[in-house]
Amino acid sequence: MTPSTANPWRLTPSGLTLLLAMIGLLLAGAARAQEMSIHVIQRADAEALLPVIRPLLPEGGYVNAYQGKLVIRTDDRNFDEILGALGDMPEVPRTVTVQLRRQGDSSGSGGDIRINGQGVRAGANTVTTRRQDRYSINTLSGHPAGISQGSLVALTGTQFPALLALKQGIDITPVVTSDSRVRLTIEQRFDEPAGRQRARTQQASSTLVVTPGQWQPLGQITVSESQSATGLGGASTRSDRFSLPLEVKVEIGGE
Repeated sequence: MTPSTANPWRLTPSGLTLLLAMIGLLLAGAARAQEMSIHVIQRADAEALLPVIRPLLPEGGYVNAYQGKLVIRTDDRNFDEILGALGDMPEVPRTVTVQLRRQGDSSGSGGDIRINGQGVRAGANTVTTRRQDRYSINTLSGHPAGISQGSLVALTGTQFPALLALKQGIDITPVVTSDSRVRLTIEQRFDEPAGRQRARTQQASSTLVVTPGQWQPLGQITVSESQSATGLGGASTRSDRFSLPLEVKVEIGGE
């Protein structure tokens, strides 16, 4: 009697069933990956929703937040499920208070020599001035806001006098991130008359992430000017230096 030898590659009925099930799952996953598409949802609280949506995504899907929008890659069925979940979480943007502060010192020095019938007189002086300006504005996370004031100044010296608009203010868009910080896009302008039909203008724009409750440097402007004049009655000189640091602070409502 000849002994029989078992075939190691022979599948039992249960093994065949398992193999077919695995192949079916792979084919279903491949088909689902091919059916995925990009969906965009406008939500001011997009950053805060990322930890909620990520566990709901199928394999191969992803979600990210960009400027108050949710960008989701998934299939249509899963997207409907995500919309249903978001429907139970109405959008409630958080209130953000943004403060912009300018504070610094300006110094000026000058001297003059005057000649008259009584002789020659010389003099000198130095003036130091400290100033502080502050803006404060409330808005919702993901929504732009601005505050400004302005005036018109007439400029001469040409054939037709011109009117120059001088503005002082800020435009901001704060977005509360998932780690409770604030991504802040800010533009500020500070124009002021400089005397003798002149104007001094200053602008700054930046995007940065700030921690609530802390003043953070935004930039600085430094201006240096010098003037001199001579005439029959004498001569005079004057120099001015103006340094103005810019700082920003945010507060999140409810904290």
